[in-house]
Amino acid sequence: MRLKSFALPIGQWTSFEWLALLIVSMHFFGFGFMLWEPTAAFFVSLTPLNLLVSLGAMLYFHKNRTTTFTLSCVLMWLGGFLVELAGVQTGVIFGHYAYGDVLGIKIWETPLMIGINWLLLIYAIATVLADKNWPIWQKAFLVGAGMTLLDVLIEPFAIRFGLWHWFDAPVPLQNYVAWLITGSLMAAVFFYMNKSSLAKNDMSVVVLFSQFLFFLGHNLVMLFA
Repeated sequence: MRLKSFALPIGQWTSFEWLALLIVSMHFFGFGFMLWEPTAAFFVSLTPLNLLVSLGAMLYFHKNRTTTFTLSCVLMWLGGFLVELAGVQTGVIFGHYAYGDVLGIKIWETPLMIGINWLLLIYAIATVLADKNWPIWQKAFLVGAGMTLLDVLIEPFAIRFGLWHWFDAPVPLQNYVAWLITGSLMAAVFFYMNKSSLAKNDMSVVVLFSQFLFFLGHNLVMLFA
């Protein structure tokens, strides 16, 4: 496993170790500076950059880049964007919510970057499970469950820093059910399209670990503040 290579002297580090250090550092310093009022707004505004760098780092180390894989990534981005677009416009899927300006350019009140977030999470969890010889439906459900668990941690952070807000309080259970169902269905498509070529990606472990600790940390700070 490539993660063991961090035990090597820094002079022997490869691009994997340096990129992994960048990912961890972005989340670590972002966590700290978002808690300091003078720098909070600036570091929150870097959220889209964080998502793009994290996704780019994983894709850089992806094996078996094929046309089908590229198409599957585009579909995950587009599917995530469209389901959020429908959710924002109707309130039927996730509940009644609206996006702020943090995530950047929006079409019909829905940021294009939110599709990147869906792609990032589906890809990251799917490639962690890629070497498991389990049925597609089982792995897809675990991807959906992992995305839902992470969303439970993301919601308080997102609401506090203005990424989005809910017109209902607290966050409706419907939101998490929709994440589980939609995430599982999209992951099933992703696994099916890449069933013969998807491989484990250690950078996905780094990204998920960093995100989990980042959002868990913010939840603990808000809980005990």
